[in-house]
Amino acid sequence: EKISISYTGRLTNSIRTKDDRLFKTGISGWENAMNHNIPISATFTLFKYLQVNPSVNYTERWYTRKINQTYNEETGRLEQNLNDTINGFYRVSNYSASLSLSTKLYGMYKPLFMKKKEIQIRHVVTPQVSISGAPSFSKYWEEYTDNNGNTQYYSPFTGQPFGVPSREGSGTVSFSLANNLEMKYFDAKKDTLKKVSLIDDLSVNMSYNMAAKEKPWSPLSMNLRLKLTKNYTFNMNASFATYAYTFDKSGNVVEGNRTEWSYGRFGRFQGYGSSFNYTFNNDTWKKWFGPKEDEKDKDKKESEDGDGEDSEGAEDGTTTKKVEKAQADPDGYQVFKMPWSLSFSYSFNIREDRTKPINRYSMRYPFTYTHNINMNGNVKISNNWSLSFNSGYDFQAKEITQTSCTISRDLHCFNLSASLSPFGRWKYYNVTIRANASILQDLKYEQRSQTQSNIQWY
Repeated sequence: EKISISYTGRLTNSIRTKDDRLFKTGISGWENAMNHNIPISATFTLFKYLQVNPSVNYTERWYTRKINQTYNEETGRLEQNLNDTINGFYRVSNYSASLSLSTKLYGMYKPLFMKKKEIQIRHVVTPQVSISGAPSFSKYWEEYTDNNGNTQYYSPFTGQPFGVPSREGSGTVSFSLANNLEMKYFDAKKDTLKKVSLIDDLSVNMSYNMAAKEKPWSPLSMNLRLKLTKNYTFNMNASFATYAYTFDKSGNVVEGNRTEWSYGRFGRFQGYGSSFNYTFNNDTWKKWFGPKEDEKDKDKKESEDGDGEDSEGAEDGTTTKKVEKAQADPDGYQVFKMPWSLSFSYSFNIREDRTKPINRYSMRYPFTYTHNINMNGNVKISNNWSLSFNSGYDFQAKEITQTSCTISRDLHCFNLSASLSPFGRWKYYNVTIRANASILQDLKYEQRSQTQSNIQWY
């Protein structure tokens, strides 16, 4: 139960040729390969409090050819001849391992300044250390010397369907520290115990690359998540660089090998980003401005709805679902429904502005901020007609972002859609009729503007 092992195998066989030569090409013209992957992982508890998770991953590729290349000193590039493709059976394998240790520390706190004695705050700290590594697989690589006298490498298995292992080994140690702060209190009016999230997550992450020859420390990343309301969660991500700026021999600003800590400073703040999004729909206005349902009425409504959806048993043991009657308004007409939704998203980012000169005293660049708002929505006009749009505004560029509007019609076996972009950097239109069946997705007629034809949108 604590050790898990699995196997995944993939086989591919493909060819690139012209249609009139597809069935005339021999076996040697096909490119076939097989990939085997065996991950092994385990979960153990050490000294009752430490969670230990070791894992090993083994991958083996079977190739039927390799392509040798020769460096051409005249052109300064690698070239291959007709005789450089050698057919055969080649096993290309690699493996890696990792180990992680984690635990949880709990702290309870009762505020003295609070009048209510039932209030209690819980702080959960989750430290984690993980190490991962893989040896060097240079046996699958060949070296050569270029015209500048530098040693370069290439692999005869480059371009194969499942790739080639890395020539250099790797070894990384990662550190993370997560915090969670919650408050519980007793609500005397409702006679219930309520839980409030003060800080849903406050975590920091950093890693050390043991295989790196210089600058092994990664930047320090910080994440903050706050549950401000039931339907909204605030997220913020920040980054602090480890290595300080310095000047090279040409006077250009570069990131040196000396850390900010050696100067007695914390990591260099590189900026942060946050976002906000909310969605309005038919039920939003009912929740905000509609009458509040009593609990008894709510239970009664749910029981009535449940009765309308019950199934009746037939003599042969099968069940038939009752047909739900259409709802009617007080005048006897069918209730008109038009499902719709409107989503807003706002993002705010602060970053270093390296286009401006650096402060030579503090060795810091000035900061610049960008923020934009995006919105998208859809309306189902009827059972067969639907309308959707997407737009936004970039406050830094002071212009409307790419705006598009799409209207579609369900033609039972086919679907008709028309898209139009009247605002933004590119203006285009697109009309498409395609089959709904997944096996007939290539059966379509499409008419688009010349602007959109030159751009790969999907």
